[in-house]
Amino acid sequence: MTTRVDVVPARVTVSTALRSTLSAMHRRIARGSRSRTRSTALISLVAATVLLAGCAVQPISSATDDEAHERFLALLDDTQGVIGGEWEVMDDPTPRECVIPLWVGGTRMPALRVGEPASSPASAADLVAEEWEAQGIQVTRTDVGDVLEVKGETDDHELLVLRLSDSASTLLGESECRPA
Repeated sequence: MTTRVDVVPARVTVSTALRSTLSAMHRRIARGSRSRTRSTALISLVAATVLLAGCAVQPISSATDDEAHERFLALLDDTQGVIGGEWEVMDDPTPRECVIPLWVGGTRMPALRVGEPASSPASAADLVAEEWEAQGIQVTRTDVGDVLEVKGETDDHELLVLRLSDSASTLLGESECRPA
């Protein structure tokens, strides 16, 4: 199933129960409670937990680093094969920083492939979306002017973006986040 999405800024919402808990703590501190330091620390901890709960921390797969990288490259190669034509591999060998569980630093490998225009960008976008969905990849399609964009995210948080137009095809992505 392909999903079409409008981009909306994210908002942090605080539940009513949490808001009343924070208000009660604040009132206790304002009355001059003996445990002012403890209450301040508790409010800080609760606020930090609420804010950090929204952070996108990604788990890693059970694959080795080499297996994960090869799986990602194979996904790119397979996508190029679905579209066909000649492609120039312009992958960047410099890893990008990311975060895995427990806020451990990690890296992901970027990739960029540039190809000739597909004979039918719309048909190529449909074929890639179908192929990715068959592999369990979450797919989102967007039309940006005369450019068709198909985005995919695997269960291992590999990111793929295919852009097709009458003048070129580009495929870019980032591998899953692996421990640095």
